[in-house]
Amino acid sequence: MSRPEFVIFAHSGDYDRLYQVATLAASAAANGDDVHIILFFRALRRFVEDDLDDSAFPAFYGEEGALIGQRMRESRAHSVSELIDTARQLGKLTVYGCAAQVKFMGFTSAEVEGVVDEVISLPNFLKRTADARTKLFI
Repeated sequence: MSRPEFVIFAHSGDYDRLYQVATLAASAAANGDDVHIILFFRALRRFVEDDLDDSAFPAFYGEEGALIGQRMRESRAHSVSELIDTARQLGKLTVYGCAAQVKFMGFTSAEVEGVVDEVISLPNFLKRTADARTKLFI
């Protein structure tokens, strides 16, 4: 019997969404799911540029963004990179870069190496994760 799979299509580079990607990945991994994250556009850029922990909330949050950030710091919430590292340490996380997006964003193979576990075409990723129990687009 195969283990449950949890798939996240990560598109946004906004901090609130990256934080959600990371908390879902760490939680699913802690629950024993194999987690697959495929990165697109700004999410890919934030991973490649090692900019996961810039906790500035999008402008549409207004003053509330700063308050949320302050509350997160006060409660010692884990950072995005810590949560991703936790899922990796559990041996449950695989991070992919969409091959087309790597090209569109102008990244070289050397820039994504060590950041993503594999650069993969979207059709192949969809085949690989076709039976996943959970699939989310963030």
